[in-house]
Amino acid sequence: MFEQQDKLHHLLGFAALMFTLRLAFPRWRLFWAVLASLSAALAIEIAQGLQPHRTASAGDMLANTLGVLLGWGCAQLTYFWYLRSGAARRETDEPDVANLESLSQS
Repeated sequence: MFEQQDKLHHLLGFAALMFTLRLAFPRWRLFWAVLASLSAALAIEIAQGLQPHRTASAGDMLANTLGVLLGWGCAQLTYFWYLRSGAARRETDEPDVANLESLSQS
């Protein structure tokens, strides 16, 4: 479609990785999530450089890094939206004990 479109694929792929990593492991510190994502990116580029018909690319690594940052930013925006929507409060509210007692007597 266009020259260097693989950089877009790297960016979107690592954005998706980081976004889902933050959703799957919300209690991980940001440092560990970024470290895990960038370690995967580096390992992929090194492995690619070891293949006979492939080459490692600093541009790909930059796109991977930007993707990690984009994914983290999207995860943060989603988290803030979740908090503002009130869904978090509804899930953590104490159940109405009187209502539960009336249900158990029926």
